[in-house]
Amino acid sequence: MRLPSEFSAALAAGRTVLTPNTELAAALFDAAEREQRALGLEFWATPRVRDFGSWLREQQERAHLEDAKVLKPISDIEERELWRQVIESSLFSQNLLEVGVAARAARRARRLMLEYAIPWNKVLDEATDEAQAFYAWHREFEARCRSLALSPPALLPPSLKSGEILAWIDSPGWRPVVRQWLTRCAQRIAPDVQIAGAGEVLHFDCGEAELAHLARSVRERLQADPLFRAWVCVPDLARRREAAAVVFDAELAPGRFALSSAAPRAAYALAGGSPLGQHASVRAVIDFLDAANGDVSFAGFSALLRAPWLQESEGDAQAAALLELELRERGPYQATLSEWLKLCEEFRRFRPLPPVTAAVHLSGALATLAASASAKRMSEWIPLWLEAFKLGPWVLRRRWSSVEFQAAERLRELLTALARADGFFGTQSRAAAGRLLKRAVGEVSFQAQTGVPPVWVSGQLLDPFLNYSALFVCGMSSAQWPPPPQPAALLPVRLQRAYGVLGSDSVTQLANAEALQQAWLQRAPLCVFSFSDSLDGQRAQASALLAKSAADVAMPILRPHWRRFPAPALEEIPDHRAPAFDTVRERTHGIATLKAQSSCAFRGFAESRLDAQRLELPVPGFNRRERGELVHAALEYVWSRLKDHATLMRLEPGAAKLLLEEAARRAIATVCRRRNPGKRWRLREQPRLEHLLGKWLDVERERSPFRVVQLEEGGEAATFGGLPFRVRIDRQDELEDGARVLIDYKTGVALADWRGERPDNPQLPVYALLRPERLVAVAYGRVNAAESRFVFEAERGNIFKAADREQPRKGAMEGEPSFAALIERWHTRIEAIASGFAAGDAAVAPTATACQNCPLPGLCRIQWFPDGGSSDE
Repeated sequence: MRLPSEFSAALAAGRTVLTPNTELAAALFDAAEREQRALGLEFWATPRVRDFGSWLREQQERAHLEDAKVLKPISDIEERELWRQVIESSLFSQNLLEVGVAARAARRARRLMLEYAIPWNKVLDEATDEAQAFYAWHREFEARCRSLALSPPALLPPSLKSGEILAWIDSPGWRPVVRQWLTRCAQRIAPDVQIAGAGEVLHFDCGEAELAHLARSVRERLQADPLFRAWVCVPDLARRREAAAVVFDAELAPGRFALSSAAPRAAYALAGGSPLGQHASVRAVIDFLDAANGDVSFAGFSALLRAPWLQESEGDAQAAALLELELRERGPYQATLSEWLKLCEEFRRFRPLPPVTAAVHLSGALATLAASASAKRMSEWIPLWLEAFKLGPWVLRRRWSSVEFQAAERLRELLTALARADGFFGTQSRAAAGRLLKRAVGEVSFQAQTGVPPVWVSGQLLDPFLNYSALFVCGMSSAQWPPPPQPAALLPVRLQRAYGVLGSDSVTQLANAEALQQAWLQRAPLCVFSFSDSLDGQRAQASALLAKSAADVAMPILRPHWRRFPAPALEEIPDHRAPAFDTVRERTHGIATLKAQSSCAFRGFAESRLDAQRLELPVPGFNRRERGELVHAALEYVWSRLKDHATLMRLEPGAAKLLLEEAARRAIATVCRRRNPGKRWRLREQPRLEHLLGKWLDVERERSPFRVVQLEEGGEAATFGGLPFRVRIDRQDELEDGARVLIDYKTGVALADWRGERPDNPQLPVYALLRPERLVAVAYGRVNAAESRFVFEAERGNIFKAADREQPRKGAMEGEPSFAALIERWHTRIEAIASGFAAGDAAVAPTATACQNCPLPGLCRIQWFPDGGSSDE
């Protein structure tokens, strides 16, 4: 690729060549460097190629340093924050949904006023609310700049550096005022015009296929010709950046998808950059500052604890994961970072765990910040931040990639700009300073310096100026090309059209599109224009402008790389039998194992033997399991004091109130020893639990006389199918005639789920098999705010409600004549379930309701089996 002769001559003459944007400056600089290498030179003068914006700021800062009368130019971050402050304090702010969006719009509108020399009195002539608001904001912005001794953003330099001679690249990207100044003060450099190249128009059925074709095309041409150079324009690259990266990596940098980290340098680059805060080394410090400046949810702290930039080895990552499991079970929903770190140390002692280096690093970084909590100037906060970053999120910076190093350096530059703006920002609290930095990294765009590789992917519709082997431009449908009018906000549209603001109407858009299209055809012997159908399947049409330059229309059938080949045929090997249960090395999970095995043998195998359990997630207040424990603990205390039905009936209202208060208080204290959700939630739970207990005692009062003979005793060993199971019965009552009743409390939905050959929950049958002597009933005690009642299986009436008469219930006793006979049936059923588990039965054969709340569909892959059952059924 040969440089334009005028450009090479300007560089040789020592001129500074100005471009309208950073993208073109980078491409020209890289081309100049490559030309010097091609000539065989080992040393040469650095090409003086600058984008106009960066060069202008340097000129303004130089003028301020050389002459004290010249005001200091306002920095980008000062300008953004000042617009925000102006708009927030205005009368119009109450009608704004997002101040930041309005600030960006006002900043752009002011720049357009300067670029197109639009007089302010023309804005005042417009009676729209937007125009009046913008003018008021502008006046306040200028006034605050003067009060701060700052120079508002200018469009032209105050003076030129002595001896500096300029040249400028002729491009449609220049705005009128700047173009006029350049015409007067600098040498114009025109591109080399070559014979118009051939144009192709390609139509795709989706955007994925369009990107895939472009990536494959440039790869094939690059393989055929090492000197091949291409410019690819994807107008909506900001939205499709990740998709474009995946597609081009698959073709030009497949090493990204390999396990090895030694991937070769990619033969392409995406231009335009992305918000600085999205890069790993910057996101790490923002996440840390967010956590240090307020309450942190469990999810936020979990992500911080397991962040890869804090793990020195795989062992450290494993230790962090184990500690996170403990926090899931015993940690609060939300806490300060300091409280989280204290819990980490406490839980590590409670459950022997290896040291967690991530927690150590975070503690050191937090201690640095916490040493000084008073409000400070930004120049005072920044050294503290940098010291904390080195101890925490940047502690493993030696492992950074080049891009992460560059992002961190760009952050340092931003911090320097903040430190220099003390006069503007004044003193800030730690939290306010952190919010200011977070806004800044979200608005500053960053692109790593990787040079300009053979394939340059741009998101801007511009004249690439240089000559390429091929040009590819996406989005050339009739709906997108020429681009629809996009007038700037706040400035009256009529005014924008009168002064020819680019994009303000269809006329300027059409003229600009025709100029760009002609320029593209002169930059490469092959120009490929493409477009795709919309996401909703609506067929797109080629732009009418393409008919003037397109040689033909092609309809390729190419699909994205991940859909290029049909899925291979899979060999099915049914294997529903696991090894037999090892009673020496394995343990059952009690009733939970039998319940899971009954609903689906695979679930029993996965949960009990593979320990495939749903991870807990802390919730605000007490979770469902803890609420159940509260009820169990409270009722255990209540009946340990009452003992029987007669005492309950004699209980006075005042004494009942005191009893329930004490029961609730003790239960909350017991549960909080394991996980304390906080004082606010403890106070809220006390009256709720008292009310629930009172409703339940009303249900117990309606029963026939009984005596409580057993409460929440330690787990008992039961043997089924040759395997031991630990079982704990909530309560055992004795009736007046000596008959026994077993009760299990439920705080959620309680149904008669113990029936059938594969019961949803065999809990009550197992209880009955443990205590068969004189047993006449088993029951769930549904202790629920919506409806408190007993759900039971009994061989006679008048047990759970004294007024009940003996009457048959549908499905009662499963048709057995006595409870003893029913227990025999239960014994056969439970033995079968346990024996299947012991033998290793792991078939994916769920009951009709088993999959509704199962957390394992991704593991069992139930969708692979016909009719939702195992493949051999």
